[in-house]
Amino acid sequence: MERTAREVGVPSPLVRRVFEEMIQFAVTRQSAALQVGSTRAVRVAYQGVDYAYSFLAAQKYLTGQGVTGVLTGHRSFRDAVEALISGAADIAVLPIENTTAGSINQVYDLLREEDLHIVGEETWRVDHCLAGPADVPLAQVHRVLSHPQGLEQCSAVLQSLPNCTPVTYFDTAEALNAVAEAGDPTQAAIGSPEAAAAFGLVVLRHHIANQEENHTRFVVLSRTPAPVDLRVPAKTILILVTRHEEGALLRCLEVLSGTGLSMTKLESRPRPGRPWEYMFFLDFEGNVADGVTAAALDELKMTALYVKVLGTYPAKATKAEPQLGVLPDGVEAGVEPGVGAVPVVDSKPAPKGRSKHYKLVDRAHRAEDTIVRVGNHLIGGDGFTVMAGPCSVESQEQIEATAGS
Repeated sequence: MERTAREVGVPSPLVRRVFEEMIQFAVTRQSAALQVGSTRAVRVAYQGVDYAYSFLAAQKYLTGQGVTGVLTGHRSFRDAVEALISGAADIAVLPIENTTAGSINQVYDLLREEDLHIVGEETWRVDHCLAGPADVPLAQVHRVLSHPQGLEQCSAVLQSLPNCTPVTYFDTAEALNAVAEAGDPTQAAIGSPEAAAAFGLVVLRHHIANQEENHTRFVVLSRTPAPVDLRVPAKTILILVTRHEEGALLRCLEVLSGTGLSMTKLESRPRPGRPWEYMFFLDFEGNVADGVTAAALDELKMTALYVKVLGTYPAKATKAEPQLGVLPDGVEAGVEPGVGAVPVVDSKPAPKGRSKHYKLVDRAHRAEDTIVRVGNHLIGGDGFTVMAGPCSVESQEQIEATAGS
C-alpha cells in the first residue's frame, strides 16, 4: 500500500492515517451494532463552541454510533456536566487526557464528585495550527490566544517567537473566533485547521505541537450506565482508595494481575480533606458483566477501603504496538551481532550485548509467567490449554463454523 502511495506521490504517513481511521471507524460501527440503544437524536453537552476539539470529537463519536445529535457548547467542564445532570443533555463529551499535556484534572475531579457513568470513549488526533487574520511573518505576531492545554502542547513554538505573549482562553475555537473578530494581524490563535477555516483565518503554520503524535482521549458521560455486549472489547474505570499502610496499593493491583485483567492506566489524585493521602483512578481491560471481572471487583472491594466503578464502555484507545529503535547500519531489525534471530528464553540474566528488543520474551526482564485472559479462560501459568483451528481464513462459512463449534 505504501509503495503504491509513493508511486502516485501521496505521503506514506497520510495513507497510514487514512487507513487507520477507516479501520477504526469500521470497528466502531460493528461494536455499535451489537449495542441496544435509542435511534432518536441525542442531545450532547460539551465544553467550548462549534469546531472546538470537543465538538469535533463529539461529532466523530455520534457518527461511529450511527446516530444523529444536537450539540450544545458550554463555557466550562462543570457547566457541561450540570446540563447532563439537569436532564438538558443526554450525554456529555469531555476530554480526560492528552498524550502531550497529560491528564485533565478538572474532569477527574468531576468524576469523583458527581454520580455519573462513563459509557463510551473517543479519541481525536490533535493537529494544532497557528492562524491569524492575515498572512504575516511570525515575527510580527505579538499575542497568541488559546486554551491553556493548547498553549502547553505548543510551548516550543511559542518560545521560538520573539516578543510573543501567550494569552489563555477558555476554548481553542473561541480563541480563533476572537482573533477573527478583532482583525488584528499582530494577534493569532492556536486551534484546529477546521476551526480556522470556519472563521476565515489564514493558517500561518501547520503542525505546531511539541509532539507529532498528539492525541486527546474523551470520555462520554451519562446519568445511567450502559451495558456492553460481551463480544465487544471493553474497559472499566474505577476510583480506588487504599489503606494508608505499606503495600496497600500493591495488594489491590495484584487482584487484577492475578485474574489476568490488564491495567491500562493508573492516575493518582489528592484525597479532599486528607493531606498527603491519595485516591487512584484505575482503568483496566474488562467488562463488569463478565464473571471474572465481577469476581475481581468483589475481591478488590474487600482489599481496598473504597471502590467506585465509574463505568464499563467499549474500548477505542488501546495500547500501541511497541516500536523498535533505529538500528546501526548493517544490522537487521530484530537481530544484533552475537544474538540469533530467535531469542533464548531462560531464567538467567540477559548477557551483555543482548538486544533490548527481546524484553517481552526474556526471563531476565520478567521472571513470572505471562497470563492472558480470553473470555473466562486463563492461558499461561500452571494451567494447560489446547487451541485448534484452521491455519488460514478461506471463507466466511469456514470461520463461522469454527466459531460455532
